[in-house]
Amino acid sequence: MRDAPNLNLAWTSLAAEECWRLGVRHAVISPGSRSAPLAVAFARHGGIAVHVAHDERGGAFMALGIAQSSGVPAVTVMTSGTAVANVLPAAVEARMARVPMLVFAADRPPELRDCGANQSIPQAGLLDGAVRWSADLPCPSTEVPAEFVLSTVDEAFARACGVGGGLAGAVHLNWQFREPLAPEERAWDRAWLDSVARWRRGRSPWRRTVAARTGAVRVDEGIVVAGLGAHCAIPSAWRGTLLADAASGRARPGSAGADLVLRSALAHRPLAEALAPRRITVVGGGIASKRLAEWIARQTCPSVTVGAGDPRNDPHHRAHEAVAGPAVLAPGRTLVPHAGWSRAMRTAQRAAGRALAAERALSEPTAIASAMEAASDVRGGTVFLGSSMPVRDADFLAIAPPARWSAGANRGASGIDGLVSTAAGHAAASGRPVLAFVGDVSALHDLNGLQLASQVESPLVVFVLNNDGGGIFRYLPIAKHADVFERLFATPHGRSFAAFAKAFGLPSESPRSRAALRAAVGRAMRRGGATLIEVTCTREASETARARTVAAADAALRRAFA
Repeated sequence: MRDAPNLNLAWTSLAAEECWRLGVRHAVISPGSRSAPLAVAFARHGGIAVHVAHDERGGAFMALGIAQSSGVPAVTVMTSGTAVANVLPAAVEARMARVPMLVFAADRPPELRDCGANQSIPQAGLLDGAVRWSADLPCPSTEVPAEFVLSTVDEAFARACGVGGGLAGAVHLNWQFREPLAPEERAWDRAWLDSVARWRRGRSPWRRTVAARTGAVRVDEGIVVAGLGAHCAIPSAWRGTLLADAASGRARPGSAGADLVLRSALAHRPLAEALAPRRITVVGGGIASKRLAEWIARQTCPSVTVGAGDPRNDPHHRAHEAVAGPAVLAPGRTLVPHAGWSRAMRTAQRAAGRALAAERALSEPTAIASAMEAASDVRGGTVFLGSSMPVRDADFLAIAPPARWSAGANRGASGIDGLVSTAAGHAAASGRPVLAFVGDVSALHDLNGLQLASQVESPLVVFVLNNDGGGIFRYLPIAKHADVFERLFATPHGRSFAAFAKAFGLPSESPRSRAALRAAVGRAMRRGGATLIEVTCTREASETARARTVAAADAALRRAFA
């Protein structure tokens, strides 16, 4: 650090090195002048991969995806002013989904604040409603000890990861800088580094924060419901009955399909009676199925939520017990599969799978099923399910990821913003294939994410399920009001996405059949990098495929529970 050209770079070089020692391996940097000391420090570090995001909103969502994939926060760097405000949507998702993120924002010095200076806004506390912690750092000065810089980065990392007295989420460090912002030579007192001599001699962080060890939560009976973020808390070989949300990372044959089962149980008493549990343990949050959430709320048996905290995870306020913080489930000696649920899940999933396989037309649900089938020979990757219909189709129709594949989704706040950027983050962090399914409105919302996708080297297949608008609204009561529905809610746009892909230098394909889609996936996997596959289909075709799949599962369940 002694060779830093000026004190600004000395401070930020300390920060970049400390981030690396803590385990950070990715920085997403957006262009700007005031943030130059931070950008240069991370770019020159050598051990941290730098991704360039032309807009801060997409950059923050890419950092979110990196952390979703790796479990380690990425640093997102931006300049002052409205650049910081663009981070808010991703910071909200990070808090709600408990995903770590480090937001390093540059700011003006005190004399340029609140006086009409250019690109200066009150940004120090701008994200406080969404982040876990924030700190407004002073301008670099040798009067502030070097250990302050290191310990502040250590605290930010700990708070972001949820080991600093709370749960994981975004942390905002606001870095004030005076000139020089570029790495120009300015004399500074190198003796400032003497107080961190032990750090300079070693390779360890200045301080590590260790989470308090939590005991296992023993489950002796009943069923376990796995929501968003539950994969780390449930052993892979769980011997009880598991009802897994599509975004939980635990949806597999035998654990997917709870919504299909409950659709039938609402009108079929023998099935409903067979599903009665003696205890319910809910792990994680973000359950896509409204039927499953309402079914849990109607049960009178004891229920436990694991991972309680901010945000609160008891939407119907019926839990008997809340286990705070991270915990791991442990099967008790008396735990056995729930006979009714296990039989019903197998029956529903087999029937739904056969029905989807029989659908010849390319639609939203058949596109997802066909793409996963095409990737089944690939040894591991991530299925990223966009908010709105993709995650619902996968969950409601029991379309599970291929074996050895994980799942991701932005289901903390369930927004449609930043989905392409988040998927790009998954690909950048994992280096493994990613299949990302997003709706056309979501894709329009994050077109800049295609620029981030273009930087990815591993296979990233972005499926744009284009039904010319917001198809999900057809399932809501507003669809009955024809005078406002189409223009304000369905919002048809008439756009094709091949031209967008070309503008960002991405190959694209527009298959018209399920076989053509599978072939396109194979080519994208072999090609590497990002590919956009546009699936153009009508809303009616997708609705028909969903209805026939549900009917097949219902008929099979009625026969099995006659």
